[in-house]
Amino acid sequence: MSNINSENINASILKYASHLSDRQWLEVILKSVEHSIVDGTELPGFPPDAIQRLIVGSSNEHTLREAFNFYSEIKQYAARLGQTLTHNSRILDFGCGWGRIIRFFLKDVSANNLYGIDVDPQMIDICLETVKYGNYSTVQSQPPSQFADESFDIIYAYSVFSHLAEPVHIKWVEEFSRILKPGGILFATTQGRNFIEFCGSLRGQTHASAWHQALSNSFLDTEAALADYERGKFLYSATGGGGPRDKSFYGEAVIPPGYVKQEWTKHLIFCDFADALTRLPQSLIVMQKSS
Repeated sequence: MSNINSENINASILKYASHLSDRQWLEVILKSVEHSIVDGTELPGFPPDAIQRLIVGSSNEHTLREAFNFYSEIKQYAARLGQTLTHNSRILDFGCGWGRIIRFFLKDVSANNLYGIDVDPQMIDICLETVKYGNYSTVQSQPPSQFADESFDIIYAYSVFSHLAEPVHIKWVEEFSRILKPGGILFATTQGRNFIEFCGSLRGQTHASAWHQALSNSFLDTEAALADYERGKFLYSATGGGGPRDKSFYGEAVIPPGYVKQEWTKHLIFCDFADALTRLPQSLIVMQKSS
């Protein structure tokens, strides 16, 4: 679908959702799981439940509520940091998957300003076929991206830096600094300290889930890993993730706040590191490019 068509169709969503609170918008998105048209407005569709679960571990209402919580965090931080969303905000979803998060921004932003990229061509095809609104393309596992300098007001990466190997993730932080506009904000999540203990709790068992089986063999010395976390050391287990997500760059990553403050601040300004499981299942890193 061309950008022009996406923008025109998205205009009906912008008009419809303009009077809705974010919570009301969530209820509309939840309704769209069963009904592609809500109150006369066409909304993005969904891939089969099995594909949803394969990529994000859950489907439909559960995964949408999780996506909404992240969307809400982005909006709140952006407003505080001088990047309140408008129709003209330019947003990049790095590792967009099947589009569970980017659809929420259709309430606030013109579709021609929404971009999603992923290493998996299948995910991009799904976004083009089901989300429809926005711009979607594949990206290599390492930068550079196809975007020009200072292209975006907001870049977010949900459950991506929780998987990237250290050399690759540093390259992407540097790349995001290049393509963010002055004052632009990066939102990224990573596994928190509790994830190390969770991996330890899985040992000595046989798991039906291949992911849980891989986790049971990650960070084998729990106490040493926890000590490394407290010292601000990057922790990584090269498990791979299937398909285009090979072990050369993809696994399980735990990035402590001390590491972010030491390494990421070479490229961006540190704003926050939120490790609150009541808000999100992963830790949230917030960085901003200098104005």
